[in-house]
Amino acid sequence: MSGADSLDIIQLLADRGCEAGIILTSDVLTSNTDPLVLDAAARVASARGLRVIGHLAKPFSATGLHGLLRQAGSPPSTVGILHASRPHPERELNPALLRQAIENCEFSLAYQPQIFCRDGRLSGFEALARWHHPVDGLIVPDRFIPAIERAGLMPEFTARIIEQAFSWFHANILSPPGGGTLQGSPSLSINISARNLTQPDFPEIMIDLCQRYAVPPRRVVLELTETSALDDPVLSLELLTRLRMQGFQLSIDDFGAGYSSMQQLARLPFSEIKVDKTFVATALQSATSRTVVKSIVELARSLTLRSTAEGVEDEATLQFLDFIGCDLAQGFFIAHPMSGKNLADWLNDAPRCSWQAPGAPRH
Repeated sequence: MSGADSLDIIQLLADRGCEAGIILTSDVLTSNTDPLVLDAAARVASARGLRVIGHLAKPFSATGLHGLLRQAGSPPSTVGILHASRPHPERELNPALLRQAIENCEFSLAYQPQIFCRDGRLSGFEALARWHHPVDGLIVPDRFIPAIERAGLMPEFTARIIEQAFSWFHANILSPPGGGTLQGSPSLSINISARNLTQPDFPEIMIDLCQRYAVPPRRVVLELTETSALDDPVLSLELLTRLRMQGFQLSIDDFGAGYSSMQQLARLPFSEIKVDKTFVATALQSATSRTVVKSIVELARSLTLRSTAEGVEDEATLQFLDFIGCDLAQGFFIAHPMSGKNLADWLNDAPRCSWQAPGAPRH
């Protein structure tokens, strides 16, 4: 690729569906030694769907390379470029199609467990919307959530999702079959959109749903997603304050990305900060990401807010989060999102999982 730079190669690999692990290298003898540049290139690669294993500065040794591969769980013999077939053209998600999907209950929920970083105890679950279209198959949330917002269908969509989540939570967590109970008081986190905060009756709707499904508001965490800005800041403040007065917990999701900001954190009555997963997932490889994660956790502590880290994919990251005082964690290392049915088996096996502490704090 004569004349191409590393970003051109990243684009080419992404276009060809590369599934191999990517290692970025820099030459310490050149002027481009700023680690922020390497971090930025890694984020570009990750944003384009590539799997970044880590960074190496030139000249690097075979020992360093093999160590990085072992840490990533990718033995040298399996490293290569794999080409995936191009997807079929994506169907337009028009309002009629979306309304039909909501009315036909095509959206389902997967639940991802959250744990306390300090000792590995279960703290709750996040309900994540999924759409298995009868013809097109799986449609990712990054596509259908913005489309639902643009179509003005967020109130109907949110109501259906919350009904599903509350029904499952009451039947399987609050009143599980067999009469057993989980230790502690696990919470249920549900994403809401800024569009929901244009509904003056949204707090009343939430209270009605809690009463209908016998779910205490104090066990519910409403995560404000950042796909759209707050259209009416005064009304949003009023509605969020009413929700907090009724006992609901409020989380500012993906802090450090999207529309989340210090101004929102100062104005709105949040009880939790969720650290954006792009920083958490790269914390071990990037000094910048480590600093951002640590700063957000310290900010949460100073404001007496709970901190939750998403995107925990290995034990070392979980140990880092515990070391800096992060409260909660979720990610593939702990558990993938799963159906309500599969979650029952996971709960039975959870005490034997690798992240479960034997009883003493980690540090």
